[in-house]
Amino acid sequence: MRKGKIIVASMMLFCVVCFAAGALYFLLMKNNYAQPDDAQRIAAIIQVAGLSGSGATDARTLNELYHRRVIARQVTLASGAVLPSASPQEAPTSCVSLPASRDPAQIRQRCTTGDVYFIHDDDKIQQVILPIFGKGAKSMMYAFIALAPDGRTVKNLLYYQQNETPLLGARVEDPAWLRQWSGKKLLNDRDQPALKVVQSNANPDDVYTVDGISGATMTSVGVEKSVNYWMGERGYGPFLQRLAKEKPLILQ
Repeated sequence: MRKGKIIVASMMLFCVVCFAAGALYFLLMKNNYAQPDDAQRIAAIIQVAGLSGSGATDARTLNELYHRRVIARQVTLASGAVLPSASPQEAPTSCVSLPASRDPAQIRQRCTTGDVYFIHDDDKIQQVILPIFGKGAKSMMYAFIALAPDGRTVKNLLYYQQNETPLLGARVEDPAWLRQWSGKKLLNDRDQPALKVVQSNANPDDVYTVDGISGATMTSVGVEKSVNYWMGERGYGPFLQRLAKEKPLILQ
């Protein structure tokens, strides 16, 4: 009996040590600020645009679809002008650190240019895809938001990289939660960011509100702050205003 108790106690101690080691690795070794690589971004753009209906996931097929249906450009954030370069990497850019008072999304720095992706078919713009990111409860959360050509109406939202708490904040990737974003408006009639993520039941008829994630208030607040930052004057706001008025001919 005594030997059996020792064996059981040893196994329990071993399990506790393994769990503690795993938790320590997760907290100390995992980079919660790691940026997505090109393959992740391409796959996410295809998915948020609804172009992966065939279910294809191999890199070659996704790349072919991306180059056939997606036009990548950069815009000057201050003016909203679309840069003419065919390759976003060719556009000059610089970044400056942001003070906390001007960094609600906690992105740390602001660059002079930003990426935009135009989904087209038969020489017509069908969607505009914007990358957004911001701090959640414990990690940087990366997403793509698909907008109608009016630059205001959400067609889809996809969070594709984050390290939020499992079963809580990590539900920003839950398709059921993301579906409510379709049809929501990001800007009001004065071209100001107007999105609200509410913790109580959102009015389904209110085009400016979405339900937050139950039990993940900090993550929900992070979503609201990051979306509104990137749709504002220091983000893609000037570009969205020009898009609504000028309809830039980026397909030429």
